[in-house]
Amino acid sequence: MIGELEGKVAFVTGAAGGIGLGLARAFAEAGMKVALADIDGALLAESVAELEQSGGRVLAVPLDVVDRSAWREAAQMVEGKLGPVQLLCNNAGVSTLGMPFDTVEPHVWDKVVAINLTGVYNGVHTFLGGMRAAGGGHIVNTSSIGGMLASADLSPYVATKFAVVGLSEALRKELAGLGIGVSVLCPGAVRSRLWRTSRPIRGLPDIDTPPDDLSGQSGRASGMDPYEVGLRVVDGVRSNQPYIFTHAQYKASFADRFQAILAGVDRAAAFALPKQLRD
Repeated sequence: MIGELEGKVAFVTGAAGGIGLGLARAFAEAGMKVALADIDGALLAESVAELEQSGGRVLAVPLDVVDRSAWREAAQMVEGKLGPVQLLCNNAGVSTLGMPFDTVEPHVWDKVVAINLTGVYNGVHTFLGGMRAAGGGHIVNTSSIGGMLASADLSPYVATKFAVVGLSEALRKELAGLGIGVSVLCPGAVRSRLWRTSRPIRGLPDIDTPPDDLSGQSGRASGMDPYEVGLRVVDGVRSNQPYIFTHAQYKASFADRFQAILAGVDRAAAFALPKQLRD
């Protein structure tokens, strides 16, 4: 696995703000060289300058996670300036909180899938070969509590985040023998810009203040500090944890969900077949 973090290279998408920036800050404090990737070039430059002032060795990488040619260029840039990537954090994402399914047009669905799920594929596809050649590394894919517990009026987001959990679990089994660890990050409410960066997906204009409806949830002061998420991820990577959670209060809801699953299995076992199928 990745072992000691100091001196190694981390690549974080969606890193201009929110959880991504919290991850980058925690990795830099752990002594890593950090490539911050984001589609928002202006904000990215500000965030990189902030971390540089704190003594971090960081690099700004403009990146649209949907653009595979941009991924190739990003990998070349990072490897040329910082070295081979040993920790990949596929963190970029968008939300559809507050959108009933019958309001989700096909172009919205396609865009959410492209960013939240295919963007993760693109990251792993880009850097997996280098990790394999180096004899190890670690991948962190950002899902959500919404990737474990479904919510109404959030179906495209929930579908992609459930998929990220499944993809991460499959990769963990597949890559363990290669010395590559895989963790899935499932944060609860975290203070971030997700409310704002998701507005274009929904065809809404940019605004400076989070709206009062559900779509503004990630802008509320009650959310966890993204830096705390970063510290939890550092701990999870060091100990190669399969799941990294930020909020313990969902434990009872997880138990309810898994109980419903087990009840379904019990019902399958007790199902009475028609006589013609029993004979």
